[in-house]
Amino acid sequence: MPSPKMLAQSNPLPGDIDGYWAADCINELARRGAVIINDLQPPPPDGPFLDLARFYPNAPATWGVTTTMLNRSFATEAAYGGASPLETELGLATPVNMLYTYPADYYEPGRAITQGEAVTAIAAKAQLPYVARANELLAASLDDGDRVPPYAVEGTAAVLAANALVSADQPQRANSFAPITRGEVAALVCAASPDLQLRVTVAPARHAVPATLATQAEPSAEVRGVWLTNIDSEVLFSREEMAAGIQRLKAMNINTLYPVVWNMGYTQYPSAVAERYLGRSRRLWPGENPTFEAAQGDRDMLQELIELAHDADMAVIPWFEFGFMAPGDYELHETHPEWFTQRRDGTQDIPMGNEVFTWMNPFHPQTRSLLLGLVDEVLANYEIEGVQVDDHLGLPVDMGYDPYTVALYRQEHGGSAPPADENDPEWMRWRADKISEFMGEVRKVIDRRQPGAILSVSPNPYPFSYAKYLQDWPTWEADGILDEIIVQIYRNDLERFVWELNKPATADARKRTPTSIGLLSGLKNRPTDVALLTEQLEAVRDRGYAGVSYFFYQSLWAPGNETMDERERQFQTSFSQAVARPSGS
Repeated sequence: MPSPKMLAQSNPLPGDIDGYWAADCINELARRGAVIINDLQPPPPDGPFLDLARFYPNAPATWGVTTTMLNRSFATEAAYGGASPLETELGLATPVNMLYTYPADYYEPGRAITQGEAVTAIAAKAQLPYVARANELLAASLDDGDRVPPYAVEGTAAVLAANALVSADQPQRANSFAPITRGEVAALVCAASPDLQLRVTVAPARHAVPATLATQAEPSAEVRGVWLTNIDSEVLFSREEMAAGIQRLKAMNINTLYPVVWNMGYTQYPSAVAERYLGRSRRLWPGENPTFEAAQGDRDMLQELIELAHDADMAVIPWFEFGFMAPGDYELHETHPEWFTQRRDGTQDIPMGNEVFTWMNPFHPQTRSLLLGLVDEVLANYEIEGVQVDDHLGLPVDMGYDPYTVALYRQEHGGSAPPADENDPEWMRWRADKISEFMGEVRKVIDRRQPGAILSVSPNPYPFSYAKYLQDWPTWEADGILDEIIVQIYRNDLERFVWELNKPATADARKRTPTSIGLLSGLKNRPTDVALLTEQLEAVRDRGYAGVSYFFYQSLWAPGNETMDERERQFQTSFSQAVARPSGS
């Protein structure tokens, strides 16, 4: 990172700050050229400071003055693509900052700003770390901590945790809505600086003292879910493994299981629908393994799991993991090639890691009928709490140029072909709306077959979900189609994780629909430290989400930088008592 842009000394020291509470800070910033001198126009009438340099510490701070002071005091880089005017002015190189959701039209260089705005800008510019329990810290530390506006919560908590929240005479108040002066901005800059020489210019008595938080209280109702996979895990491969696994999860006070039932193009339960469409009623192993399948006999994995889970008071919501995604060597490619979509150049392969996949056409009546039939079958034959689809219930944005879809588009557009640009807004919207219509059909199947059953979706964060997979799940939620949302926020640091928690679509959805967060407990040979998982859980609870679900069962028991005993003990601490799922989910 470039060193801060401290200007060479070119300004005289201000002569109008004698006796001011932050005079030492302002003088030091002036020596470094970080404050603006004699810039008010017209100048005030002649007075005791005639012919002296003036900083005007009690004048209102504008965005222009504040951004100048910040850019001269902290590292400044080229702004990331798509940055807002304020982010651009401050040279914020990544969207993972505390001004990302600050309304763009609130920035005017000449407008006087509030303390909450200034503190948030300083937190972003100084790259202060997010605080997992931001709301709790503010409420416990500040007299008005529960009145900090939403846009300023993360920044104020970060500045407070960094011991950089300073004030002339009310250090234990955020005063978020109060106008802020130039001198107060300077004091905040000094207190937040990584340079100790600047930090010590503000007396300790001017600093707000952050509270030491007690153990976080557990919600009285919470989604505590775990995805059960047939990949990199053997928990589904025998009733004995299932029984042991469910008891292990019961001891952790997990209350919801999401077992895979549609993976790699096949069902994991005996399916008449799959037999009719695919010529095969079930495949539990995620690939061809005749010996294994023969050893499974005629067992019904899903029915066994439901019986064991319900005996342990756990909800079961079968997970149609693959949606429209299909394996590259799928037999349907030979028997029904027209069911698959493609790119404009005719290619179909989608490399993911060491595997190659393809995509069934979400607009073709046969593929739609297949998935709707599977959902209907599971609801009809099993005593379950609902069904779940995930990020694969969509379409890669570069797909949709197959003959069937092109003909359908032409039919609805006066004969015009789809745009060559896969990111054309109208072309994206048309495809996304078709997928949304399909989700409406899923809702109808549920309401007809098992009224009251849950329709759960586990998408990627929006707008990524839309830009990459044409999955407009916020519209599904706004239209009342969904009963539960679990947003997959699989991040290996707290900063990006909390930033994702605050995405407008996710934060808005929780106001109406129980919205939980998917946590990555680890992948094969890539464990997630339990300390990070604990921080992420605390952040989810602090920001009022409905709960969490862990991906996936096997990785819960794979320790990172801790022992297995320490990992299990922390899970037991985090979920120390049994709770019900939130009402309405």
